[in-house]
Amino acid sequence: MSSLHPPQGPPFDADDKVDPVPSWQPPPSYLAASEEDPSPPPPANQSERRRRRFRRFGHFLVVALFVWLTVRYIVRHCELRRFAHSEDFPWGPPGRRPGHLPHHREHIDTCVNSIDWTEIDPTDGLFPPGFETWRRTELTLPSSADDIFLISRSFLAGGILHVVEAANRDDIGVEITVGSRSSSDLLERTKLCTLRRGHDGHGVGIFTHPFKHHHRRDRDSLFFNITVSLPEGKDITTIPHFETHLPKYRHVIKTLETHAFGSISLHSFDSPIFVESLVGDKISISSRNGPIAGTFNTTSSIKIRTSNSPIKVKVNAFNEDNEPATKVNIHTSNSIIFAELALLSTTGGESNSSFIVHTRTSNSPLAVNFTDQPLNSLLKLDAHTSNSPAHVHLAPAFEGRFKLRTSIFPVVVSPDADVEDPAGLGRKRVVNVKTVGHGSGVVFGDVTWVPQGEELADEIDEEVAPTGKVEISTRNSPLHLSL
Repeated sequence: MSSLHPPQGPPFDADDKVDPVPSWQPPPSYLAASEEDPSPPPPANQSERRRRRFRRFGHFLVVALFVWLTVRYIVRHCELRRFAHSEDFPWGPPGRRPGHLPHHREHIDTCVNSIDWTEIDPTDGLFPPGFETWRRTELTLPSSADDIFLISRSFLAGGILHVVEAANRDDIGVEITVGSRSSSDLLERTKLCTLRRGHDGHGVGIFTHPFKHHHRRDRDSLFFNITVSLPEGKDITTIPHFETHLPKYRHVIKTLETHAFGSISLHSFDSPIFVESLVGDKISISSRNGPIAGTFNTTSSIKIRTSNSPIKVKVNAFNEDNEPATKVNIHTSNSIIFAELALLSTTGGESNSSFIVHTRTSNSPLAVNFTDQPLNSLLKLDAHTSNSPAHVHLAPAFEGRFKLRTSIFPVVVSPDADVEDPAGLGRKRVVNVKTVGHGSGVVFGDVTWVPQGEELADEIDEEVAPTGKVEISTRNSPLHLSL
């Protein structure tokens, strides 16, 4: 018997006529066909059709990308032209009245022209390399202002901001040193202005005129060294509002012993923010892609936020009895959070104070240490990371429930067996821990203080103990709660 061989010759076309299979020869099971149905096209045609579809999709993708880039260029070009020729910008013919800055409340008061700068010798101080020409000027703001602010609207300018206290002065001094390159005219196209906003707002703004036709050289940049000197006093002076919006400026806030803030907002971008110590009712610190570190004291709320950079802070959060909870929010991503938190009562000792704490990062370790908490106070904590360990240490005065969640790794709860009663009453602490399922990464529990000789039920009595609530979670990493 002759063996089967693959057909020779060119592959079939879809229009070729196929003879019916003779009825006396049963077809193989893997070549089932009827007398009415033609054979399917061979794989070569299917591959060609797939290649044509991929080519059409590739052409469509290239055209769509070209259209998107073109529209983006046109929109950006129109925005720059409108911004450069707008009467709102601090340029224009002599006699023009200062206008309103785009999309902001600031009004231009006076501007320092380039001729008002005093040229200085760069060897007189520590200046970063690469800038051949250095100039200096000083502005003043009233210390009685309700609103102090500094802003920059120049993507070609960056530098460092210092906030300090200075003796023997009554106003707020703003000393500005700027470095430029000898081959650049960027400083001549930069305006340094004192600004006004609202009823009693005073500030300083840095504005750079956009380049025509987007022409700029790599050497076109400015470095600003800004020092804000607050008048040092014998008593505490409260500034109702202090704000910075200085992208690419490193912030260095020295210890301000005689100043507090009703609200303070420090905002940067691609640069760190370092705070030795400050006191504020409402505090907001943010710097995308820049680390944040320092010591903060708040009586209402604090928000610390960055991304792709670490946060290492110490926060003293104060709360008054029967007042809204003091809130602490600490967020970053792809970097570590290390926070040392002291929860304190304004009255001291036992209180009915309350606190809400949120900490969140991703792909990096999370470490939160509560060094203090008032007796009978309420704490609600939400701490989260992913793909990295999470470790939280609660103060002895904490009472309430906790929920811990991770995956792959077990949850570890470590009560301190030798901890003393923070109230000094000789009570003993009871910690209940329950694991959901065998080998599960979910653990529930509660902790409370009970008088000696008394037994505690399986769950805490919400009428007797404060109902604090702690939730900690991570993924694919260890989780550790210390009590």
